[in-house]
Amino acid sequence: MPFANLLTPSIGLGILKAALTRAGISAKVLNFHLRFAELCGKEAYNTIYHRTCPEHLVGEWIFSDSLFSERNDSFQDYVSGVLSASEADRPDTPIYGKSLLDDLVERIPLVRERVHGFLEGCLEDVRVYKPRIIGFTSMFEQHLASLSLAKLIKSRIPDTFIIFGGSNCEGPMGAETLRQFGFVDVVVSGEGEVVFPEIVRSILASGSIGNIQGIFSRERPFLPVAGQSPQNTVMTRDLDTVPIPDYDDYFEQLRESSIELTREPTLLLETSRGCWWGEKQHCTFCGLNGTTMTYRSKSAQRALDELIYLTDKHPGCKVTVVDNILDMKYFKSFLKVLAERKRDFGLFYEVKSNLRKDQLKLLVEAGVKTIQPGIESFSDNVLRLMRKGVSTLQNIQLLKWCAELNMRVFYNVLWGFPGESAADYDEVTRLIPLISHLRHPVGSGMIRIDRFSPNFNENVRFGFGELLPFPAYYYVYPFKPEAVFNLAYFFEPKCHKPTVERCHVTELSKAIKSWEESYKHSNLFFIEKETTLLIRDTRPIANEPLVILDGDFKPAYLACDEARTPKQILQSAGKNFQQVASEAHLKKLLASLVDRSLMIRQGEQYLALAYRKVV
Repeated sequence: MPFANLLTPSIGLGILKAALTRAGISAKVLNFHLRFAELCGKEAYNTIYHRTCPEHLVGEWIFSDSLFSERNDSFQDYVSGVLSASEADRPDTPIYGKSLLDDLVERIPLVRERVHGFLEGCLEDVRVYKPRIIGFTSMFEQHLASLSLAKLIKSRIPDTFIIFGGSNCEGPMGAETLRQFGFVDVVVSGEGEVVFPEIVRSILASGSIGNIQGIFSRERPFLPVAGQSPQNTVMTRDLDTVPIPDYDDYFEQLRESSIELTREPTLLLETSRGCWWGEKQHCTFCGLNGTTMTYRSKSAQRALDELIYLTDKHPGCKVTVVDNILDMKYFKSFLKVLAERKRDFGLFYEVKSNLRKDQLKLLVEAGVKTIQPGIESFSDNVLRLMRKGVSTLQNIQLLKWCAELNMRVFYNVLWGFPGESAADYDEVTRLIPLISHLRHPVGSGMIRIDRFSPNFNENVRFGFGELLPFPAYYYVYPFKPEAVFNLAYFFEPKCHKPTVERCHVTELSKAIKSWEESYKHSNLFFIEKETTLLIRDTRPIANEPLVILDGDFKPAYLACDEARTPKQILQSAGKNFQQVASEAHLKKLLASLVDRSLMIRQGEQYLALAYRKVV
């Protein structure tokens, strides 16, 4: 259901259909988000999907009238209370600029007018298949659209059995969904490829569900015991047993649609679940894994077979790997085999930002074109507060190597963690002009508190105090506060207490904005010419457009391609020096490079900022 990405089929539904097929049960995936984009226009649909904040629930609000006829809030109330709000830490900065806000204010009511006809059309499509069971996957802003259609189906075809699943149904959210919406028969909390066919077989055979862990039903609703959270379904331990997703229905319905896409769709591939870093040290702001943090990955052969099968079946499509983090064992198996095949799969992976340069090179050779590293900050103290397990210099050297290897990189910068200081903000603000030649963040701002994250689960310990759902939830659900709390995924502190003065946040925000603007014409690279390094510097802070490093400066600079201490430099490159004979002498040489803004120092480590230009 809306709102989902028009360019990607649902991997969840693809896996479930394949699991049912394997069990001998016929199924059809209906991609009604394509129909809705046709009705309201692709531009309007994509503006709402791509350009609004998830916590503002624009997609949910659009379907709220169809689900709750008793709603009394006007559109202007929603605009004033949600869309016109300012940044939590910058009250003078609107979340949406005037032109975008004006565009949303114009488009949203027009899109909402399409909902009734859209749902009636969906109902007629459903009737054609005469289904016994209908399952809805719900993630982020799909919940109210899914509930709206489920309610309509139940009122017109009452014998239909309705099942909900997906990330919006995990834990208390799923239990509350069953509690509040009587037309939903079953809610699945957790992974579904094993239990879903079992549920379907039971319903088709007897109409009863039985006792299955992680399933909330009218027969067996969740009853809280001593404040315990609901249990999820049993995790799939061996991911090689998960069927390859079936995307045929998506591509068939896309071909029949009048929507003209600007590029080929992107295939979604899963090679692992959970997070191996989170098992060791859960990043405080991350709630993506819910209660299924346990890391599991597919064998290299299975991952390769699945990738080749999907790309051969749907030629011309790039591939996004949906894993939360890359399996480090793949550098010796899966990625190595891909590199040997020399086939461009256009892969995307999320990675930890402490990768070595040789690992990044292998990713490029394996056809990984884009990565999303968990950078999040350029302050060592803030990274420690986040429990990221990386340093500022590791983040910067990764960006530098991405520039050298022509690897596309996307990441965010976050702030607002209790324990931050003004010095942390000022440190990053001073650093940004030095790295303006490296890819800037795609997003930056105040952290959001997500359900299942340590910031949510241990909100008092981490200094947030009492939490409330984001205001948009109260414009969407006409329920009591405790029910809204159970349905929500995004939260904020009841009393926002800035940890530093606003001026420091403002200066950091300005620096990031300046970074975005200067990146287009900012560069810092070197070419090696015999005994010298020629460094081209077009950063706004550049003192000299061309810098020549010779003598001992050259080996010192090359040795700091990776962050190193003077002792490590002497151990690795000492034989290349002509005059440097001691750490003290080397430190003076490195300090002069730092003074010229060609190198940065953090603690005892030094990192060269220019990347090697391949000519």
